[in-house]
Amino acid sequence: MMTFSQVLFSQNLKNRIQPGKMYNAGDSIYAPRYGFSGQIPVGWVGVLPRETEVFLLNSASGTFGEIFVFGREKVDLAQLAETWKAGVDISETVRLKATDPTIEGDLLYSHAEATGNYLPPKNYRAFAATRCGDACITVLVISVEENAEMASQSALEMLKTAVLSTPKEIDPYEGFDWKGFLSAKLVIAYEGFIGGKQQTKVNLCEDGTFRAQISKQGMMKDSNPDYKGGMKGSWTVVGKNSEATLTLTFEKKDLAPFVANLKFVDEELYVNGERHYASQSEKCD
Repeated sequence: MMTFSQVLFSQNLKNRIQPGKMYNAGDSIYAPRYGFSGQIPVGWVGVLPRETEVFLLNSASGTFGEIFVFGREKVDLAQLAETWKAGVDISETVRLKATDPTIEGDLLYSHAEATGNYLPPKNYRAFAATRCGDACITVLVISVEENAEMASQSALEMLKTAVLSTPKEIDPYEGFDWKGFLSAKLVIAYEGFIGGKQQTKVNLCEDGTFRAQISKQGMMKDSNPDYKGGMKGSWTVVGKNSEATLTLTFEKKDLAPFVANLKFVDEELYVNGERHYASQSEKCD
């Protein structure tokens, strides 16, 4: 089943980072809030875990290595270097101190050592770098000693080759193609999809026709009682950004069209206020 995140990703002109999506080496990523466009380094895979703003890269070599990538407001690099030398708390028990902060143009980088209680194993190494445009991107590298140089260079290369543009807030649904998204899809309520309950199932075909099996559950649970059983007709959708209106016009002429309000909330599809799935239809020719 194609998720909304995948459809939205394919419709964006730039590869805006999507939560939960796995990125492989060479994939492009875009964080409009910080004006950052870059590529996943060779030998790494990345993901933005849900409910977090820290992008995580893991080494694909089998040797432990992690790169944490996060954005922040613009800061003076000389002042930031002094802060790093004094130490930055990364947990309640561990503080990282920069050992050799170096500034090159718009880039600050340094190896770091950990102090405090409950320290990581002695063979772990830390490295941090920040590059600033109108906003700043920071990478924090944690790796085992034998992987440390490769991990640090990968993080640096990612920052150095990135394009830093003007930060901006982008509506991820801007210009969303509702017709393209719904075409050749089976639309069914979430409860019916996961629990096997009898639900209204609507197959929306690419040629503008639909075939439905209608019950009083799902999107039509509070609608005209004459909407029942197997029905077919034509469908249209009119949308703007994250909201749309779906209209089903029945072949049975004495039936008024059915109109549903569609909306995406946190990348989840809602039809008339109830969560639905849109999966690939097997009923369209």
